[in-house]
Amino acid sequence: MTTLIEASRQWMSRPADERFNSIEALHNAALGFKDNAHSATVSTKKLRIADRGNDLVLCGARDEIAMTNWSFDRVADAASAPSGYMRSLPAKMAADCLNHGLQNSGNRDNKLLFKREHSGMLTLRALTSTKYGRIWNSDITRRLVELEEIGPWQPAPAAFDGSRGLYLGDRDMFAFMVDNDRRIFEKGPGGGLSRGFFVSNSEVGAGSFKILSFFYNYICGNHMVWGASGVREVRIRHIGDADGRAFGGEDLYAELKAYAEGSAKEDEMRVEKMRTYKIGKDLDEILDVVMGIRGTGLTKKNVTEGYELAKQREDWYGAPNHMWGLAGGITEIARDLPNADERTALEASVGKMVEIAF
Repeated sequence: MTTLIEASRQWMSRPADERFNSIEALHNAALGFKDNAHSATVSTKKLRIADRGNDLVLCGARDEIAMTNWSFDRVADAASAPSGYMRSLPAKMAADCLNHGLQNSGNRDNKLLFKREHSGMLTLRALTSTKYGRIWNSDITRRLVELEEIGPWQPAPAAFDGSRGLYLGDRDMFAFMVDNDRRIFEKGPGGGLSRGFFVSNSEVGAGSFKILSFFYNYICGNHMVWGASGVREVRIRHIGDADGRAFGGEDLYAELKAYAEGSAKEDEMRVEKMRTYKIGKDLDEILDVVMGIRGTGLTKKNVTEGYELAKQREDWYGAPNHMWGLAGGITEIARDLPNADERTALEASVGKMVEIAF
């Protein structure tokens, strides 16, 4: 078992205007971003920066355009300039440095995404390569609305301040959904489990479209997810026809929908399969089997440490040479990793490993 902290990190860091108390409100806000969007393809050499008092604006694409913190960083990247240092310079000096970099960085094309402010002025939200494939946040939130309508999926229980795990800003979105009505009652130790998933995306290039699904014991008032198991991550990078891969045919959303509509009985059977699936008679056999599974990313050290920990926790996880026991041992190791990305990667690797039990 492990503890998932991503939802808690979102809860601690998001400002008030990026928090939403219903899926419908989240979707309407995401749709507002899409409806106010404008785009253009412009070569780097046509872009330039102008100083207006203490502010910098982008020129060369349309009229003078304001920049978000994120898009300024991307413009600085295009100019091969350190954005943090550019912010520390007087505006005119920073503009001169950025313009020098833009004019000498090659004549490549860039995809620009703008939003129309209430004042009528444009603000640059993103600058990406022409290979970038955008997945709109509103296309994801619309499907979350559909999942909530068919039930029993709903936003996470209210945190201490009433937050429901639904966040959207100019840079990215995050939603925490749970199914508490169809609790899975295991036949082994550890009590019952509920199901949940995180979904996140950035339509400006700050992150992939990602879904992390899991079983869990309970959720704290700060949205820490305790006793997580069966953690599985799937993601789509924003390259080429990312939208088609996300929502067309045998897609990521179809997989999520199948997971969401699955019954508690089906998940009970999955847990029971993992409990009874024997990987090998001893650690050597287990290493041979697990190291032979393609694409898990697990190391011999991961498996060995997980096996030894599962032996100590046999009264909780069950036999360490069975899939549920080994998975529990490795995910407990993941819980104590200080780096969140490493923790999530190891949990996702365990999710790939347990697939051989099915």
